[in-house]
Amino acid sequence: MAAFTLTAIPAHHEQVPDRSYKMTVMELLGTCFGRGRIEAKNVAEIAVLVKTFGDGVARQHPEISFMVSVSVVKGSRKPNGFDAANNCNGLGQEAWMKTIDKADPIRPSYPAAA
Repeated sequence: MAAFTLTAIPAHHEQVPDRSYKMTVMELLGTCFGRGRIEAKNVAEIAVLVKTFGDGVARQHPEISFMVSVSVVKGSRKPNGFDAANNCNGLGQEAWMKTIDKADPIRPSYPAAA
């Protein structure tokens, strides 16, 4: 079984006018909202554990927009398909991210990490 570190970091999507894509903005330096360690045999197990972890963080900080970073613990072997799933949100890491519409003059301002 491989070991992974889960970290909830402040992040949000920004929808820019006249663009068909969303930008992802992450606060990599600073406060994290939670950290945990999991063990899993395959990508499907990782996705379930990411959801459980993220739901717990969301209950503690319902007003915060965040994503869950999944990193392999040194010395562990990644399961097949991990890199592909991790790179395209296949583990559900962005389920708790809110979107800010940059075209909206009264756009929401999500609380920053304290």
